[in-house]
Amino acid sequence: MTFTTEDLGDVPNVTPAGMDEILATDVFGAFAILSASGEAFIQAGNDWQPDEDCRAFLDAHDSDPWLLEHRECGYQFRAVGHATLEQVRRAFRSYLTGGSEWRTGFAWSELQL
Repeated sequence: MTFTTEDLGDVPNVTPAGMDEILATDVFGAFAILSASGEAFIQAGNDWQPDEDCRAFLDAHDSDPWLLEHRECGYQFRAVGHATLEQVRRAFRSYLTGGSEWRTGFAWSELQL
């Protein structure tokens, strides 16, 4: 799989350890994508906003709020609510290693693109 971030670009054939190291540093930018193909991926984007809801999330979770999405079979889905960076890291690791936690650990809503 290819791991892509805003600031680091593409990392082909990423390993779980390599991806964990990048995501743990929080220096990769405002988005990350882990792609199995152009039509199958999981992605996360930082959803920080200068408002009270964001501040409350940050205070409660010690993390910026992140949006988590995945695409497969021509459909795209978004996790309901915000995720922490740690939840994003665990979801990406599960996706990369073929686990099911990334799918079952969140409620998903289909996006109309």
